[in-house]
Amino acid sequence: MGQSLQPEPSGERSGGRKPAETAGEGSELERGLCVIVDSFYRYAEGPPGAKALDQVAFQNLLSNELSHQLTSTEDQQAALDLFKKVDANNDQKISFDEYWDLIVEICRVIRRSTYNE
Repeated sequence: MGQSLQPEPSGERSGGRKPAETAGEGSELERGLCVIVDSFYRYAEGPPGAKALDQVAFQNLLSNELSHQLTSTEDQQAALDLFKKVDANNDQKISFDEYWDLIVEICRVIRRSTYNE
């Protein structure tokens, strides 16, 4: 059935497979989810199991990956404000869970603008 929905061991990917190995597999949605996860890990730094985005990495992710969804990604102050908003625990880092909350908000905006909901 593919990858399990069980929690992964800290710092390891389910099944030990890299995103490139699964990129061509599965449905369009499954591939998209892999891309979302991979995008975080391409920019995140730190030890396995504790990877996070600092402000510079977050700005790079916004500029390179979300420039069409977030129209003010080049504005340093807008990126700093968004960083502060996404950094729910105020630790000056964006964890994967905080990043995921940002992705959820972007999906909501897409839903409202595309499907008028």
